[in-house]
Amino acid sequence: MATYPAFPTLSGQKVTVDWLMNNPVVIHRTMRTLAQQRLIGDRLLTGRVDLTGSGAVIFGVSQGLFPSRAAERISPNGEYPLTDDGPETPASAVTDKWGLSTEVPQEMIARNRMDVVQRKITKLVNQVVFQFDALVLSAIATAVTQTQAASAAWNTTNADPFLDLMLAGAVSDTLNMGYEVDVVALSPTYFARAVAAAKIIERMPREGDSSLVVTGRMIQVAGLTFLKSTNLPAGVNVMVADSTQLGSIATERIGGPGWSGTPDVVETKVEPLQGVDGFRIYCRKVAVPMVQEPGAAVKVTGA
Repeated sequence: MATYPAFPTLSGQKVTVDWLMNNPVVIHRTMRTLAQQRLIGDRLLTGRVDLTGSGAVIFGVSQGLFPSRAAERISPNGEYPLTDDGPETPASAVTDKWGLSTEVPQEMIARNRMDVVQRKITKLVNQVVFQFDALVLSAIATAVTQTQAASAAWNTTNADPFLDLMLAGAVSDTLNMGYEVDVVALSPTYFARAVAAAKIIERMPREGDSSLVVTGRMIQVAGLTFLKSTNLPAGVNVMVADSTQLGSIATERIGGPGWSGTPDVVETKVEPLQGVDGFRIYCRKVAVPMVQEPGAAVKVTGA
């Protein structure tokens, strides 16, 4: 069976639009694959919190990885000192339901216009997923206040993106909170400038068919995974982060008849239109971003 979103064949016969409309699980798998290809917010906020049954949570911001008290030397039969988790700022999060639907007229089903249906599904998923991804990145950019000035603008001959990223990571390191940056989020223009930088290219492996020189794709440099996104908010073009500590995405499973999938990606439903010929495809995401450790990320300014 072919990989989604390419449509499969069954018993040697092409899948029809009619079959697709009557198999909502296949619709969900198609949407899920499209969604997973277009997100970077969930790669920055890697924690997952299930708010099913409540839809809300109160959490601590900037807890860090160490308690408020240092370990002490204990004498024989001495009492162990008691510590707490350290100061933290309480914050709350409430899930929102983001959704959209589209209709497939019976005429498209009868004429087997799979290309039109595929475009409708793609647009539906793009809107829901891109909008939530932009929300996640905006929440991160708002919460993160630490900055590191670039040594020079990245479009000049004196630019050194590699040094700028290392210095940005050092800002989080010096907090001594256990952060270790492992990702870089860049807008497309700055991703291109980073890829073209000589000091980054010379640190990339040249052997094999998957090297940067051959493919133009950057996987990792000095332990940093590069992520390109058009959803970074205005004024934020480069940001480094510890994706294991920065925060979480909280989801809620609200259920309902006919819905397929899980809220961590997208949920979908297909149902016949009432009173007219055709079907309606629904897509929703019930979630909210939680930035729990803003100190785990640093914006690079002046690049």
